Amino acid sequence: MMILKQKALDIVEHAEPNLSIIGLFGVLGYPAYYIIWTYIFPQPYENLQLRLLCAAISLPWVFYRFYPKPLKDYFPLYFFISLFFVIPFFFSFMMLKNEWSEVWSMSLLSGLFLLTLVLFDWVIICLITGAGFIAAYFTVFLLDGQVSFNHYHPEYIPIFLFSISGGIVANHKRELAHKTKISFLRSLSGSIAHEMRNPLNSITNAIALIQARLPEKPENNSDNESYSISNHGLVSIHNVIKDSSNTLNRANKIIDSILTSMEGGKVPTRGFICIRSDSAIDAAIDNFPFHDPEEKKLIRVNKIKDFYFFGDRDLFFYVLFNLLKNAIFYKNKPGFGIEITTDTNDSGNSIKVRDTGPGISANKRERIFESFYTSNKAGGNGLGLSFCRRVIDAFGGKIVCDSKEGKWTEFTITLPKYDSKKIREIKDKILRGKKILIADDQTGNRMILAKYISELHCQFDLAENGSQAFSLLSKKRYDLIFMDYEMPFLNGDHVVKLIRSARDINPSLALHYLYAPIIGITALHETEAESRARKCGMNEFLIKPVKKIQVSQILEKYFFTEEPSITNNRDDVLNGKRILLVDDNETSRKFMTMVLQHYGCCIGQAVHGRAAIDYLEKEDFDLVLMDIEMPVMNGIEAAKAIRSGTYFNRFISYKTIPIIALTGNTDEQSSLSIQEAGMNYHLSKPVFKDELISAINVILKNSTFANKAMNNHQSHKPEQGNAEFWSAVESEKILDRSIINSLQEIGGDELIATLFETFIADSDNLIKKLTDAVAEKDMKHFDHLMHTFKGSSGSVGANKIYVLTKHINEFSRVGKWPDNSAWMQILTTVYAETIKEMQKLYSA
Repeated sequence: MMILKQKALDIVEHAEPNLSIIGLFGVLGYPAYYIIWTYIFPQPYENLQLRLLCAAISLPWVFYRFYPKPLKDYFPLYFFISLFFVIPFFFSFMMLKNEWSEVWSMSLLSGLFLLTLVLFDWVIICLITGAGFIAAYFTVFLLDGQVSFNHYHPEYIPIFLFSISGGIVANHKRELAHKTKISFLRSLSGSIAHEMRNPLNSITNAIALIQARLPEKPENNSDNESYSISNHGLVSIHNVIKDSSNTLNRANKIIDSILTSMEGGKVPTRGFICIRSDSAIDAAIDNFPFHDPEEKKLIRVNKIKDFYFFGDRDLFFYVLFNLLKNAIFYKNKPGFGIEITTDTNDSGNSIKVRDTGPGISANKRERIFESFYTSNKAGGNGLGLSFCRRVIDAFGGKIVCDSKEGKWTEFTITLPKYDSKKIREIKDKILRGKKILIADDQTGNRMILAKYISELHCQFDLAENGSQAFSLLSKKRYDLIFMDYEMPFLNGDHVVKLIRSARDINPSLALHYLYAPIIGITALHETEAESRARKCGMNEFLIKPVKKIQVSQILEKYFFTEEPSITNNRDDVLNGKRILLVDDNETSRKFMTMVLQHYGCCIGQAVHGRAAIDYLEKEDFDLVLMDIEMPVMNGIEAAKAIRSGTYFNRFISYKTIPIIALTGNTDEQSSLSIQEAGMNYHLSKPVFKDELISAINVILKNSTFANKAMNNHQSHKPEQGNAEFWSAVESEKILDRSIINSLQEIGGDELIATLFETFIADSDNLIKKLTDAVAEKDMKHFDHLMHTFKGSSGSVGANKIYVLTKHINEFSRVGKWPDNSAWMQILTTVYAETIKEMQKLYSA
């Protein structure tokens, strides 16, 4: 059905330029030819009632472009059915009733040729023609009891086929030219949008360059003698820079949304939030790029009633900007003015933008919302109002135009109430894409929270302890986290500190978790809970038992409001780091060099990938920032060359050196190419200072701590969770039958016997060497032996001793002895149990 609906829409779009003329031809032609074939050139059979019916069916075609949008949505279905009736069915019926007379054979041929002009798909033409003839045949048979072929000539058939084929070929070429034109316009507009990034990048770089030279923004209002400007002036400069950066972020969001829209995608709703109408309108007017201060005085805001609506603030700005820009074009008209009115009633909210310009004629008020349609203004590409309608549709609302020529034009934006069913549906759709982690060691609490979140349509994962929670967070991206304070192995505080520190986590996830909302769950007293939440980096906390309304409020707050992100103090690891910057754009290199030097980095520069490879062979670097689009050798080629190591003799870190891609293309295919080239992460251009510094910090931290496992963080405080481990290890199963069964499937009993004998012989030797290493306090040898013991026991399915040696090895890796003085006795006891179980299994 969706395919047929889209096909019908395509047919109407194809026929639309000539639809009114075709409809008028049908309205006048059908009754006119009744007179011709009845009185001037009489034919054996005529039917006035059928002709009047066809004329009536054709009448709606004439007025198509004047229909409101709801009617236009249903018109393609009507057009498809009516076209079937008035051409293939009618002409086939009349030809059969006139027994294949020469006149009606020629008339059918003309009708089918007209059909090929209206339609462009040869499959549809064939189907509708065949169906029309069959329907006409059975209708004549039912009416007359027979179908006569008295005047039929076989030579009609090749003539028909040749004429129809010629029409299809000619129409196909016309449709191909039309699609080429549309494709060109889309490509041209896409190129324009992409090219807009370049000046935005330059502005961004200039702003960041200024900010890099300034002292950090002070947190108090007192003057500081070391400043060459006043405290107030310094704060003002920072605020200006922040506002400018927000403007640039907004501009890039709009560009991305337009490009997505032009590529056939929908306006993304993931970032929609609750917005207050009066503050949004005031902010839009304040941020509008007026050419003249006097232009702002032309605008009057009439706030009858304020309201809240659901949408994207930046996209809403775009809609108002576009309406204001179109209106101000006529500012020189005497008495010109613009009035913006907000109001609300039981049916919904409305924003009206009225100007006293020249107005818009009735036949254009709907067409102005069509893509690539422009009217009265030179230089436009016809995308503005088309995209505005897409935006408002995504908000769940409607935008329509009313006008009185020579007097005024009014655009009315109707938005659903924030608590309406329509908004709940949009929210539910957004929530279905959200993923939440619930970490709590108490089964009841996990199940309750899971039930609440499931009822609110979110996806979720469950973790029953801190270690499991950290493991999930290290692999998956969660939009919100509920974290219990007190859990075994790692408590909630510790897990939050780990993910906020951005260590041992995939860089893209680490950047996300610097600011992702984390909600503590606890039964502690509020004072202690608040203190611990603040210290570890939680956003806030809930006291158990948690109620559904509290969960709903948390989701509303962090998903649908402009809740500021938590501030995290990041360790600055940039000082003294050597970074190779590879970019053919001198402005970009200068900007990033100044920013990174401000943080104490030493910078090398290369203008393309080939030069970067030569630089790496000569000097050592800690990280590479690599642009993708470059001459000689682009970023993808350079990254692959670096990872291969083919070009290097001296440079040995080619496999491990972190590489961050800089790209303006963030589509799925580009991201996949970057990943396959061996790059660690990618940043979207324009690159902002905070994002750049955060990414480099995270990548370098992960590089520095790449060889440390999560439990090493815990081993800094070995007293935590140790008692639980040594008591829990007693209940571990001695052998892992699943591993042993898998080995048996590969090599049978003979392989198992050989592996067990080898393991026992090697382990006897390891136990002796471990005893010597402990006596000599040789930690390095002890660590090596324990690592070997762990590996061999895990390979043969000796589960209990594997768990034990793994735990001991976590201490030896950081130069510490095990956290239980009786560890050697426990190890030998478990080893004896293991041998006994192996011998029992082998003998059986």
